[in-house]
Amino acid sequence: MRGETEKEKLKRRLLKLLDEKNVIKTGTFILSSGKKSNYYVDIKKAITDPQVLDLIAELIKMNINSDNIDKIAGPALGAVPIATAVSLKTKKPLIIIRKEKKGYGTSKLIEGTIKEGDKVAIIEDVTTTGNSLLRAIRIIEENGGRVRRAFVIVDREEGAKKNLQREGFTLEPLFSISQMK
Repeated sequence: MRGETEKEKLKRRLLKLLDEKNVIKTGTFILSSGKKSNYYVDIKKAITDPQVLDLIAELIKMNINSDNIDKIAGPALGAVPIATAVSLKTKKPLIIIRKEKKGYGTSKLIEGTIKEGDKVAIIEDVTTTGNSLLRAIRIIEENGGRVRRAFVIVDREEGAKKNLQREGFTLEPLFSISQMK
């Protein structure tokens, strides 16, 4: 398309790939938020494709390239491959946030190292209310990190932006669900 930026071209390509991968499933689903939905965004299936993962990582890298970010974080499970790909592209160390402490070993909620004051970009795959993302942000901040950017591949547009904003964070979706349907 004429006058299109590199970022817009990549987003258009990614959107086409996500559509080809049929990431939006219809039916009856219970989301991690506990809400019932008549559709499900299956990003986990799509991010097993290296081409999809590479495009996502490149787009997020374009957004944070000029920032002074020290670490890349992703909550388990869905965001870990994405955060790993972004970590590789940006050459920034990775932090993985567990859903719960292990009952063995070091029993940590975080894998990776956070130093006091580290500036962190956190990445989530899909968000509805933003509660899972806020939980991960709190864990990072309780461990000394400072979340500067909060990315999500798909925002279901069901309150996440407002909930994060109320806590002082800006949600930065690559796509909103209305762009995908």
